[in-house]
Amino acid sequence: MKLGGHETFYPRPGWLTKGLLHLHDDGAGVFSAPETADRLGVGRNMAKSIGWWLDATGLAIRASRNGPLELTPLGTAVVEHDPYMVRLGTWWLVHASAMTCGMKTSLPWFFAPRRPERCDRTILTETLLRELSPARGKAPAIKTIQREVAAVMQTWAVPVPRPRIDPEDNLGSPFHRLDLWRHLRGADRFERSEPTPTPPEALGLVLSALHMSHSCNDLREGVLQDISIGSASVTRAAAMLGRSREALLELAVSGERDLGAPVLSVRTLAGERSIFLPSATAATWARRFYDRIGAAREAA
Repeated sequence: MKLGGHETFYPRPGWLTKGLLHLHDDGAGVFSAPETADRLGVGRNMAKSIGWWLDATGLAIRASRNGPLELTPLGTAVVEHDPYMVRLGTWWLVHASAMTCGMKTSLPWFFAPRRPERCDRTILTETLLRELSPARGKAPAIKTIQREVAAVMQTWAVPVPRPRIDPEDNLGSPFHRLDLWRHLRGADRFERSEPTPTPPEALGLVLSALHMSHSCNDLREGVLQDISIGSASVTRAAAMLGRSREALLELAVSGERDLGAPVLSVRTLAGERSIFLPSATAATWARRFYDRIGAAREAA
């Protein structure tokens, strides 16, 4: 697990859009370079933060450790179908990718099943510090952990009550749209919230990533996975999407109606319920989402 990299900045509206379009136009980008900051119209630290968030969410990747960022297939799918990232479903897909893309950040830690329903900064800081403290060697500085907690929770936790600001300032994080955490500002505490409607493709992306047996670019060719509702993978997926296992099962049942049984289905075998879906890449699930909403729009 790696701390920092986001320079304590949370992603403002339009940040990832700017970064995606920059990579799409140029093919690759070094976000620490002054010219990149100039092109994005932000400061140099903010440009570095945009690059970090693109990498951490699986929208971009580095071919080498210190190489430039390049769009991933998921990033390409978003640019092609929702370049300004206005759809709620896009942010669910980006969130799901951030939880599972393999970038060893602290982000999935905040959505682990063992995280309490209610907590405060002190609890999060102390728990994360214990998680990161090695058996031998030097533990991270407490101020570093505090900045990490502040940046991540500012990214996902919706402030309640909302501050009175000029709407044109548009300072809220776009991940607030998911409503996964809430920040009770009066008590300075955080609590889990009731998430906004989640596309079944986000569920498919998470479960597929946790159970990836064979990467495929076509849902019809993916290796069919049988994932028990009582499995650890479903518990992890439910926490990542802000749900209980029972609520995740309801999302899967509604997803079967939206996607069709060949793509996602819930079955009962020997008295145990399981979710069946093909193993596929994040970009494959994203394209399925954009194809589905495009077909629905045309039908309307």
